[in-house]
Amino acid sequence: PLLNSAPSCSDLDDVEASASLGGSSGVLETDRNGKSSARLRDWMRGLAFLVLSIAAGVAGTEWYCRLPPDQAAVVRQQALLASIPIVALFFTWFHIWLAIQMMFRPLNFIGLWQYQNTGVGIGWQGVVPRKSRKMAKTAYACARPYLLGPRDWLTRVDPHELLDRVRPYIFTIVRSSLDEVCSRRFPKVDRHLPPAVREELVLSAVDNIEEGFADLWSQFADLLSDKAIGIDNDGMIVTVFTQNVALLNSFFLKLGDREIKFIERCGAALGFVCGCVQLVAYNHLDALGQAIFLPLTGFFLGIFSNWLAIKVCFKPVTPRPVRICGRHLFNIQGLFLRRQKDVAVLYSRMLCDHFFDFHKVVAYLRTQPELWKQLKLAYAAHNAHVMNKTLGKAVTTCFVPIVLGRQEFKSIEDDLQTTLATKLSEADEMHRLAGKIIQAASDIFSSNAASIQRMPPAEFENLLHPVFQEDEWILILLGGVLGAIVGFAQVHFLSS
Repeated sequence: PLLNSAPSCSDLDDVEASASLGGSSGVLETDRNGKSSARLRDWMRGLAFLVLSIAAGVAGTEWYCRLPPDQAAVVRQQALLASIPIVALFFTWFHIWLAIQMMFRPLNFIGLWQYQNTGVGIGWQGVVPRKSRKMAKTAYACARPYLLGPRDWLTRVDPHELLDRVRPYIFTIVRSSLDEVCSRRFPKVDRHLPPAVREELVLSAVDNIEEGFADLWSQFADLLSDKAIGIDNDGMIVTVFTQNVALLNSFFLKLGDREIKFIERCGAALGFVCGCVQLVAYNHLDALGQAIFLPLTGFFLGIFSNWLAIKVCFKPVTPRPVRICGRHLFNIQGLFLRRQKDVAVLYSRMLCDHFFDFHKVVAYLRTQPELWKQLKLAYAAHNAHVMNKTLGKAVTTCFVPIVLGRQEFKSIEDDLQTTLATKLSEADEMHRLAGKIIQAASDIFSSNAASIQRMPPAEFENLLHPVFQEDEWILILLGGVLGAIVGFAQVHFLSS
C-alpha cells in the first residue's frame, strides 16, 4: 500500500490538480504593457485638457472682471447663449455614460426596498447583474454550436505524451509521499531500507501509472462527453457567471469596449450639432417659445441620440452598399459586426482564460453528483490497478492485511492517500505544464476563434446586442428625462 501512486476514491475530492484533468488560465496572455500605455495616454490627454480648461477659465474670468458693467452684461448674455451647444455636448455624453453605467452597476441592489430579491423596487441594481443568468445564457447559447466540446478537447491530447512530460513531477511526488509515510509509520524500517530498493519501488509504481493512464484518460473522455451525465458547457459557464456577476460585467464590457466608447462619443458629437441648431432657433423665439423649446428639444435629443448610437453599432447586420449614380462608394454595416474577426479572438481568449481551465472545470464537476461519482469510481479503479501491479495481487489483498491487521492496513493506506493528495494539490508547476500541453494539443483558443469568425452576422450580433436590448427603453428614456431637466436649467439661467 505504501507504493500506491494515486489518491483513492475518498481522496479525489481533495485533489484539484493532476495531469488527468489538467488545464491553465489561458493560451494567450493579454498585452498588458500596451493597455497600460493606452491608459497612460488617455490620462495624459485628460490632464492636459483639464489644465488648459482651468487656465482658459482663469484668463477669461480675469478679462471679464475688468470690463465695464454694460459690456460685462452683454458678454455674459452672449456667453450663456454660446453655452447652449457646449452644454448639449457634455450633457449628451454624460447621460449616455450614465445609462451605460446603470446597465452594469451596481452589482448589488442599492435602495430602500426591493421586491422579493429581484433587484426591482425603490432603488437600483445594474441590469446585467440583475439578469445575470439570462444574460449569460443568451450570450453563450448563440456561440455554443460553433465551439469545441469536451470530447473535442480530450481526444486531441495524446495521453502517453502528456504523462511522459509530467513524469518527473509524478516520480518526485510519489517518492516524497512514500518517504514521509514510511518515516512516520515505520521509522526503523525506513532507516534501513536501501535507497536503491526505494527508488526501484517508486519507479515501478510510476511505470504502472503510465501503463494504465491511456485507459483512464479514455474513460474520463467518455464520461465527460456522455450526453446524459457529461459536462454541460452552457451550465458550467452560466453557473460561473451567475456566481460572479463582476466577471459577467467584465466579459460584456471588454467585448463591447469599442462600441461603448463610440456610443458615448457619437452622442457627444450629435449633441453639439443639435445644440448649434438649438442656439439658432432659440434666438428667433419669443419668451414663451424659449421657455418651451429647450426642455422639449432636450427631451427628444436625449432619446434620439441614445437610440441612434445603439442602432449604428448593430445595424445593418449585413453589409449594405452605398451607391451614387450607380457607382459603388462603400459599404455600411453595424460597427460591432464589422470587427467580427477581432471580437472572435477576444471572445475565445476570454472563454479560455475564465472557463476552460482545470480549477473551474473541477468546481463545476463537483456540482454534478452522478458525473463526479463516476469519475471517482474510474479513478479508484485505476488506483487499485496500480497497487496490484506494483506489489502483486496476493500481497495487497491477502498477505499484508493479515500481517498488519486489516484496520492498520487501511489506516496506512489512508495515510498515504492523504499525503499524496496534498502533494498533488500543491504541485502548481506540474499543473501549469499539463495545462499548456493540453491547450497546445487541443488548440481550444485558435479553433474557437476561427469558428466564431465564421458565424453568420445575424447570429454573431447576439453575442453583445442582447445586453443593450434588455431594458433598452431605460437607456433611451433616461436620456430624454435628463435632457428635459437640463433644458429647464438652461431656460432658468438664460432668463435670469
